[in-house]
Amino acid sequence: MALRCWRYLISSCLICSVYGLVPEPQNVRVHSVTFNSTLQWDPLTFHKENVTYTVQYERHSGGFTDLCTRIAFPECSISSIPLLGNYTVRVRTESKKEQSNWKSITFTPIDTVIGPPEVLVEPKPRALYVEVSGPFFHQNGDSWSIRDVYGNVVYSVPIWKKDYGEQVNTVNIKYDSEKLSNLDPWTTYCIQVRAFLPELNKTGEWSKVSCTATTDEGISSMLLTVSLLSVLIVFFLCCWMSLYIYQQVKCVFHPSYSLPQHFKEFLSKPFYSSQSLALQEDYSHEKITVVSEISKNGIDESEEQVNNAKQQLQNSKEISEAKDVSGFPLLHTVHTEWYYNTQQLEGILQSGS
Repeated sequence: MALRCWRYLISSCLICSVYGLVPEPQNVRVHSVTFNSTLQWDPLTFHKENVTYTVQYERHSGGFTDLCTRIAFPECSISSIPLLGNYTVRVRTESKKEQSNWKSITFTPIDTVIGPPEVLVEPKPRALYVEVSGPFFHQNGDSWSIRDVYGNVVYSVPIWKKDYGEQVNTVNIKYDSEKLSNLDPWTTYCIQVRAFLPELNKTGEWSKVSCTATTDEGISSMLLTVSLLSVLIVFFLCCWMSLYIYQQVKCVFHPSYSLPQHFKEFLSKPFYSSQSLALQEDYSHEKITVVSEISKNGIDESEEQVNNAKQQLQNSKEISEAKDVSGFPLLHTVHTEWYYNTQQLEGILQSGS
């Protein structure tokens, strides 16, 4: 039977090529997922001239309406056809002024593959909160859900542990959300969701696998991780601030620079005030004792002693005048001693002479 069909197809193509007729499209089919429908067919590969295609559908009121006109690609969107009812859809091949015969099929828009729904999972203490919506489709510029068409839609949700791959349970959600309870805390669970139409006994496509960890006492693993990171950041900031303040205080009370050496030597010497020096009893000075022995036989020796005493007096005066006795109380005291002794010496010399 298949061999006869191939012979008929080859014969038709040869006749069309000989007589110049345009062949009609072959393998016409409909691909429809959640009411997003497309009419498809096999492109011509043996025709020498460029060909285009035109697609029409028959309205319930009668007559055909163009869906695609003179398109070059072998497919056409037919999602604008109303969802309820059965429709005749046809396509033909065109080349210049020639046209092929129409190739028709019956299209039922509601007979479509149900796509995967949209899933949102939120962790809860020993539970998961699941929100399901859709699948959605667009028609005439508006967005619709399959609930708007079928009404009764049930979502099948199998749940299993990620690390073990063991299926825990399967939950049927009749509404848009459901709380999956009685789960282990701090455990990662995975779920998949697909739509089920009880009236038509028809199931849809599975959604992507979504894995989420449960919590305990309202604290999620992600929240715990963020909290630990925040504590570490605050700790390091406090350490840095403490080190910075310590360095500033150290610079104020213990500067890194040092005084010059001659300043250190000056400050290392003890400082004597006039009061402390006045209280000192032991003064460093020289005492001069003058013994006068005057006799008739030793006049020459007395004169020599007088000359020596005068010389010592002169030297003491020069020393006292060379120094600033006003700023040093100790030198002033020594000068006074010298002056007092020299006065006694002069008195002795005068009495001896």
